[in-house]
Amino acid sequence: MAAGVRLESMRRRVRLSRIAIWTVIAAGPIALCIAVTSAPTTVRATTAARPTTVRTAAAAADPAGYAQLFVSAWLRSSSDAATSGPARLAQSMAPGVDLPDTDADAQAEPAVVRWCARRGAGAMRGR
Repeated sequence: MAAGVRLESMRRRVRLSRIAIWTVIAAGPIALCIAVTSAPTTVRATTAARPTTVRTAAAAADPAGYAQLFVSAWLRSSSDAATSGPARLAQSMAPGVDLPDTDADAQAEPAVVRWCARRGAGAMRGR
């Protein structure tokens, strides 16, 4: 007889669990309908936002000037004088790039750099 009482109490728990689960499942769409219908329907007008102007430096807009400055500083630097001005500038612009080794036959300033300096920053843009 004790087994029958335990079995009946387990059946009641299962029935109550099923009723609770079905109630929760049914309450989802009902709660959604209540939330949608109870939302306020008035919309407040907002003031028109004025566009903000952003000013950037002219040098940042032209990557050719940045590249020219880096190449010029890199060509003027050497691995022997890593604390010189051009070497520090080249390392600050591209820290992962090694400085060039100096040769005895190397020119102080290559002809390409002199040509670019005479023509200005837009020398290579026309090509």
